[in-house]
Amino acid sequence: MNIILFDRDLRIFDHQPIAEAAKIGEVLPLYIIEPSQWEDAAYSVRHFQFVVESLEDLSHQIEKRGGKLFFSINKMCDVFEKLMEAYESINVFIHRNSRILKKVIEWMGRNQQRLFIYGAEIDQVSARGVKKQVQSYLDEPLIQAPDEIQVPEETPSILFTDMKKIHHFHVKGQRIRFGQQGGESRAIETLESFLEERCANYIVNQHKPLPSSFSSSRLSAYISWGNISVRTILQKTSEKLQLCENDDEKLQLEAFLSKLTSMMRTVCHPPEDKQIEEVSRIKKDWNEEWFQRWIEGMTGVPVIDAAMRSLVKTGWLNYTLREMVTSFIANTLLLDGQKPSAVLAQLYLDYDPALHDFYVQQITGLRTKKVKIANPVKISKQIDPEGGFIRRYISELETIPVEYVHEPWLYPAFYQLGYPPPMIDVVKANKLARQRFDSLTKQNKPSGKNGEGETGQLSFDI
Repeated sequence: MNIILFDRDLRIFDHQPIAEAAKIGEVLPLYIIEPSQWEDAAYSVRHFQFVVESLEDLSHQIEKRGGKLFFSINKMCDVFEKLMEAYESINVFIHRNSRILKKVIEWMGRNQQRLFIYGAEIDQVSARGVKKQVQSYLDEPLIQAPDEIQVPEETPSILFTDMKKIHHFHVKGQRIRFGQQGGESRAIETLESFLEERCANYIVNQHKPLPSSFSSSRLSAYISWGNISVRTILQKTSEKLQLCENDDEKLQLEAFLSKLTSMMRTVCHPPEDKQIEEVSRIKKDWNEEWFQRWIEGMTGVPVIDAAMRSLVKTGWLNYTLREMVTSFIANTLLLDGQKPSAVLAQLYLDYDPALHDFYVQQITGLRTKKVKIANPVKISKQIDPEGGFIRRYISELETIPVEYVHEPWLYPAFYQLGYPPPMIDVVKANKLARQRFDSLTKQNKPSGKNGEGETGQLSFDI
């Protein structure tokens, strides 16, 4: 039996495992819900909700082609044992980015079954070699979905097709009502709307909290869970670029493509995990009250609180805000970044382990000892001058005059607002943090006036 094992590749178009398996004949499309995976600290119910929506769409696509999508809530090894009992031998077709790939490889090797792995394989260690291999993969023709999918009439009892059973599976965390919905159809719609309209102000709006939610591609969650392939996005964007007559529009799309390919290289060939012990030694003792106030958006620093409340509500932030909330908790407050990283992973709908770990380490200095210690009030005035983002997510500041929205503690009637005062003096805290980080290396020179870091944009925010 030819098993197509889905995980972070919840789509049917440009999906090599299903295309190759369907050529052989009868296939068994399968998604396994491993309870231990969903108990991982980084995952939450908002991820599972997105996955379920994606599976509903995928199931519909498979049924249109005469097949069925099968499910099992069990350990992967137990499912494979039952499949072996039923079919005597199995071939497994899987994407390289599957979270359970290592376990699948071990089990298949131990039981001498055939395994077919697809996706970009990077075996070059040089930056030039990685870039070349990723580009070669991205340039390959898109793989069409099979016209027909034949599935077996009988399957072992450990499998089922009724998605109602999945809805009862419990995962920790709070659901979100205002996040993006999963599914290949929605991913394609999002790409089309970006290329047709939303990309017009991609560059100018990339740092701005509210405009960026419209002008960014908003494809990151769909990429993370495999609702659409990066290759599809790149090739569709390139086609659009060739048809552009407007130079400004070309500039927007070229900037997007640059970030997309850079992100793909990081995912395919993530740098080695680094933990610089000196950085951990300069951290303060853990402060649970600060940590909880940061999560709840009650630090008293408006842009930080608005960002965290927005993230809890929607599951998305642009990269400038991601960098700011991470830097604030780990660099300004000097708290260990491990617990904040896990919380952010749970909240980001587009959580991808390789990207998330890389950027958190980069921001907090665990990769290079170099950090960005930013003044959130100063940056807030730059990216949200009228305070529209703050007002949207902090109801306590909804009616405050614009000159006080970034520093409400200066407002004469501040204590009538019901909003907390800042839990720390940001300027003094940054000064102390900078002294501690500077002690690690003379190369860690602050940028900008008064040593304040300015806003920056890495390749994650597409």
